[in-house]
Amino acid sequence: MSHKKIIALGLFLIFAISACASEEPQSVAPKASIQETNDVEQGAANNEEPSSTATATTAPVENQSTTTMQPKNDQNSDQSQPLTLLATAFVDVADYWGVQPFATRTNQLGVQFHNGIDYFTNQEQVGVQAVSDGRVMFVDIYERQPDGAFQINLAWQAPSGEIISYSLEPSAGPADAAKIAEQKVLAQKMMESMTIQVGDQIVQGQFLGYLYGQDDWAHVHMSVKASDRGPEQWLCPADFMPTAGDSDLLAKSSIWADRLYKGSKQPELCNY
Repeated sequence: MSHKKIIALGLFLIFAISACASEEPQSVAPKASIQETNDVEQGAANNEEPSSTATATTAPVENQSTTTMQPKNDQNSDQSQPLTLLATAFVDVADYWGVQPFATRTNQLGVQFHNGIDYFTNQEQVGVQAVSDGRVMFVDIYERQPDGAFQINLAWQAPSGEIISYSLEPSAGPADAAKIAEQKVLAQKMMESMTIQVGDQIVQGQFLGYLYGQDDWAHVHMSVKASDRGPEQWLCPADFMPTAGDSDLLAKSSIWADRLYKGSKQPELCNY
């Protein structure tokens, strides 16, 4: 083989090796890029915990779309399910002797303003139930001002949007130091009996806990507010009780009025 042929063959081999080296990265890079894209799409589709920055950026976009649409669906569902309440907050309807009715500031009978219904009992321990379905908003021990009396306050939002609240009060009216000290103990006892916590979904008739009383004026105060937005608009609970007319609520409201007003007033369950 001549010297010129050897040089030509050497140049050919160098050129071939260089061409192979330049083509190799082009086959690797696209493969890595496709794998990364698949990982991001799979993570977003499964709504898994983000494993990379790309996944964390992609997933909330899908979640945001779901969150935006969900309230519209809930609102339509709420409108098709009007609020319906049981006639009493007590598990046993025989546990209350009197009822203080709802009364607005402009009621014609001159009954004191009252934004709900009170169920009075002379029992030391009374089971309390939910009068409607809903999601629990709060359950707290509350120190009432200005006398410092203690009670349990709780509330939930019904599927139709209204807020139902209870105050579990061992007594009513002003309390002296000894009575307040006992109420503090009873409030803690009631709190320990509660079967619900914030965020729980509850159903109508569900047992919630116990009211512990000190005297004949122990009661559950139940109120209904139109919503949790805007100015307070109190609603008469009896307007949402299909069985109110067949219950003894009105009769026991008269007992309450006779005891407090000495027969001078004949209130209705909703004194507008």
